[in-house]
Amino acid sequence: MKRCMHALAKGIAVALVCSLLGSSAAYAKPVNPETIHRKIVQRGIGSWVCVEESNGVLLIGRITSIDEQSFGMQLDNYPEITTIPYTDVVKLRNAGISSKSMAIWAAAGVGSVVAFALIAHHEMNNFKNNEPTLPPMPPYPGLK
Repeated sequence: MKRCMHALAKGIAVALVCSLLGSSAAYAKPVNPETIHRKIVQRGIGSWVCVEESNGVLLIGRITSIDEQSFGMQLDNYPEITTIPYTDVVKLRNAGISSKSMAIWAAAGVGSVVAFALIAHHEMNNFKNNEPTLPPMPPYPGLK
């Protein structure tokens, strides 16, 4: 039983680490400008987006205008409008945490709490079994 609980705890810990690392290992396919234009139109003016450009720059801001060849973004804490051509965009996503990411983090949190509780329960049982026993008390001389 002791080996089983220890193996279970190790397995849960490895699964949690792999699930957290696995989500960052996926790479997105290259997208064409028409797809980017369609996604920008779907989100609409006023939506917050995160844009990765081909030169590696990551921009987070609000869509202010949509044209045929480019769109305008007001970056966070900058009053000027930045014009971004669709051909420069490599990746487009919503700004902030998505519901899928929120679910993954919530599941990882619940899993880590369960793993911690199982390990703590197992260790407390081991601790109780290893307590030294007290010698019997000598009888009190005044009582018979």
